[in-house]
Amino acid sequence: MLESNASQKTSQDPRRRSRHRVLLLGVLFLIAITTLLLVLPSMTPGWFQLADPDDETAADHGQQVEFRLAEEFQLIRPESETWRLRIRDEDLNAWLSTRLLPWLSHEQNFIWPEGVSRPQIRFTSSGVQVAARVEDLLGGDRVVTLGFQPEIINDQLVLHPGGASIGRLPVPFARAAIEALLKESLSVGEEALGGLTARDADTASLEAVIPLVDSRQVRLNSLKFESGAVVLDAITVRNPQ
Repeated sequence: MLESNASQKTSQDPRRRSRHRVLLLGVLFLIAITTLLLVLPSMTPGWFQLADPDDETAADHGQQVEFRLAEEFQLIRPESETWRLRIRDEDLNAWLSTRLLPWLSHEQNFIWPEGVSRPQIRFTSSGVQVAARVEDLLGGDRVVTLGFQPEIINDQLVLHPGGASIGRLPVPFARAAIEALLKESLSVGEEALGGLTARDADTASLEAVIPLVDSRQVRLNSLKFESGAVVLDAITVRNPQ
C-alpha cells in the first residue's frame, strides 16, 4: 500500500506542475496583451514629428516649399507636354506644420476641428498615411493614423481607404470608420478641396485638376508612390471655360 500511494503521488505531481505552468503562461500572456493594448496606443509613430510653427527654421522651410511648388506649377510649359514632379513627405510636412492653417484661414466656411492637431503625412510604396494628434475623453491625446491609396481614374483623384492605427496599435476592421470619415468630410471638403464627392460606397474623389492664377490649369495624369515621396505626372493646359 505504501508503495502504491507513493507511486500515485509521484504520477500526479508532474500533471499538477504542468497545469501550473499552463496557468502561469496564460496569466503572463494576458498581462503582456493588456500592457500592449495600454502602451501601444499612447506611443507616437517615429515618423510623426510636428514642427513648431514659431520655429524660424521650420517656418522658412515651409515657406520655401510653398514658393517652390507654386513656381513649379505656374511655370510656362509647352501646352499638353507631360512633366514630372517629385515631392518629398518631409517637405510637405514642413508646410503642413507651419503653413497649412494660415492657408486655410482664407476659406471662410472651413473651421479646423477642435482638439485635432496639424496633420503629418508619410508616403509609402502603397500610398499615403495621414496622422494627427486627437484629444481623447480623458484630456490626453493620441496620434490617429489613417491610410489611403490614391489613384487617378478618368481624370478623378480617387481616395481608397486603407488601414488605421491609434499610436502604434493597428486597429482592425477600421475600414468602416475611414469610410464614415470620408463621407463626413464631404460637407467641408467641397469648400476646402474644390469638389470632394462620394464616388461609391467606400471611396471619395475629386477632380484631378489644379487651377492656376491665369487661364491655365494643371491636370494630374498619374501618381507614383515610393518610400518618402510621391511622383506626379501632369500636363498644363488652358482652362476650357
